[in-house]
Amino acid sequence: MGTRSYSKILFCSLIFISLFINCSKDPKDEYSEEITDFSLPQKDKLPLYYGKDLQPVWENKNSSKPREISKFIMKDQEDQNVSEGLCRGKITVVSFFFTKCAGICPTITNNLSLVQKEFEADPNIQILSFSATPDLDSPKVLKEYGSKRKIRYEKWKLLTGNQKEIYALARDSFNADTAIPKEDAKKKLTENDFLHSDHVYLLDSQLRLRGIYNGKMKSSIQELNSDIEVLKREL
Repeated sequence: MGTRSYSKILFCSLIFISLFINCSKDPKDEYSEEITDFSLPQKDKLPLYYGKDLQPVWENKNSSKPREISKFIMKDQEDQNVSEGLCRGKITVVSFFFTKCAGICPTITNNLSLVQKEFEADPNIQILSFSATPDLDSPKVLKEYGSKRKIRYEKWKLLTGNQKEIYALARDSFNADTAIPKEDAKKKLTENDFLHSDHVYLLDSQLRLRGIYNGKMKSSIQELNSDIEVLKREL
């Protein structure tokens, strides 16, 4: 699932909520302007995302601030400091992973290598992958992981740092938590636990969220590559 399909599904869901949950009242009396002030998808243009539900908006009529990546300072696989400032002026793809993951992470990493290959000659396109187990993923471990998977340092930064800061960034910037599986519900997971989703995220040169994609699906990554070309026209 890519930006277009994700946005259409979310767009239709919001309309359904507004129109049918309480037909006897004006939806604007029940919901904020962020929810009721819809904008229609536009061809060859990517939306901005607003609010806790990541509402896609193609025509910015809101005075509120769209979703963007939070401030951060992390260490990459070369033990160099990386901050959100690295994203300014560039197009950035963001993901969450951990090196010991035997589930969805290898698939997402393999698919993101398609982004790396497609834009290997473009210095304005980059990938940032944040570790969900930073206590285990030191810069040395990240470097070994990247070397095995032919991750190019100048194109793709693997990041580690303070666990709470990474989890807060993931949740506040991207809603990157996934639902807790039933088999884990009894474990009483807290805010210190983090189950990252299979989504990857697209940021524009102003650090704003512009796309959400299914990292497990090559078709969605292909859509991501196409959307990067759309954003390149904004640079």
